[in-house]
Amino acid sequence: MGTLIEQDAGRDDGPVTGPAEPTPAGRGPEPREAPPWGAPTGPPADAARRPPVQPAGFTWPFESVADAAEWWYRPLIESRSWLALAHLFVFAVWGPVMFAVAAVATAIVVGLSFIGVGLLLVVPLFALFDAFCRVERHRAEWIGPPIAARALDADGGGYWGRTRGRLADATRWRQVGFVAASCVVGPVLFAVAALPWSIVFQFAFGGVGWFGAGLGGLVIAALLVGAAPRATIAVANVAHAYVSWFLGPDENARLAGRVEELATQRQQILDAVDGERRRIERNLHDGVQQQLVALGIDVARARARIDDDPDAARALLDEARDKVRAAVGELRLIGRGLHPAVLDDRGLDAALSSVVADSPIPISVSMTVERRLPDDVATTAYYVVSEAVANILKHSHARVGSVRVDDVAGPPRAIRVTIHDDGHGGADASRGSGLAGMRARVEGVDGSFRVASPPGGPTTIVAVIPLAADASRPGPGGA
Repeated sequence: MGTLIEQDAGRDDGPVTGPAEPTPAGRGPEPREAPPWGAPTGPPADAARRPPVQPAGFTWPFESVADAAEWWYRPLIESRSWLALAHLFVFAVWGPVMFAVAAVATAIVVGLSFIGVGLLLVVPLFALFDAFCRVERHRAEWIGPPIAARALDADGGGYWGRTRGRLADATRWRQVGFVAASCVVGPVLFAVAALPWSIVFQFAFGGVGWFGAGLGGLVIAALLVGAAPRATIAVANVAHAYVSWFLGPDENARLAGRVEELATQRQQILDAVDGERRRIERNLHDGVQQQLVALGIDVARARARIDDDPDAARALLDEARDKVRAAVGELRLIGRGLHPAVLDDRGLDAALSSVVADSPIPISVSMTVERRLPDDVATTAYYVVSEAVANILKHSHARVGSVRVDDVAGPPRAIRVTIHDDGHGGADASRGSGLAGMRARVEGVDGSFRVASPPGGPTTIVAVIPLAADASRPGPGGA
């Protein structure tokens, strides 16, 4: 009770005239007395200086209406939207054709089996189904990542052993089911993807209900046209998942392959880190350590001559000062190679510009990625560019070079780092630690690394680095 009285005493609501009465159960607190006439009853005097309270809930992710419109209509000019539509159209036509050819071939084999000849055609029949499925797996790369083939059972010995093996292989019958289902799935998926486009064209040219084909219909069509390519991409993703479920590896095989891939990446990263450690030790031993030893010798000589020959001692101290500056500069370069401060302070664009700033040959930097990249992605891209530029300056004898960082629409979302020079070429990732270290860094974050460097040049290095999921949300800076 005393605590309640002390809390009430700190308020400017008038004097406390007695002890606080307990509040009966089920009732709210007793109303306080009104403040004296003339006392301020509005908000505090500093309310205008306080930041406004932002309401919880939906927040507009765009800076302007133009940014929202650019995001809404961007899929219309992206190639993946039209590739998805082309993929579904081909699937709608090719699915029934594939089924018809397979059905005719199966009927011939079954019919000839009654006289024994059809048994000789079982292996070619399953080879036909396998060829159809292989085409579909490669065609699925139009709209998504590559689909690895599901493992087939090992063949038995001899022709009859192979025939029995194919008839008993569940994966091959799964291919038969895929070809049969595609006769219906292909046209249905294309019809679903074409429905939004037909609605847009109906509003634009035919009119729907009381919306005629005039200005009102055109306005509605203009508003809906941004949704059509998104629906097409969504249906194409369903088609990709359909092909992957039928023809891709099963979950156990996929997990086993992923474990093997991660083990390989881990070993590559360990080798790259070990090579980087040896490089730092070598640079410190051959560079900074030698300069510090020479610095100690110069200081000792200056100390010995400071009384007898002050001018010579002063000259030795000047040399020591120059060596200190050189050692500090080399330490700064070593530290910048590990993780530059400019990467955290100003982003990847400024960090890449600093890499080529002191280059004796012109190397341009072009970066079209507007978003702030995750730290691991930016660090990997910086490492690849810095190592590639160092190789250009040391080995390529190039006259000009370029660095470009672009967005990759995906899925998955990624950035593409391209380093090009007009040097004499001949770079090989299997020889030397520089390219091998870059490959290990990129593949360690599930990226891909490719080097094209024929003898005589030019050399092009392409690294595709996937983005984290939260870095690819739609907004003004990205789709």
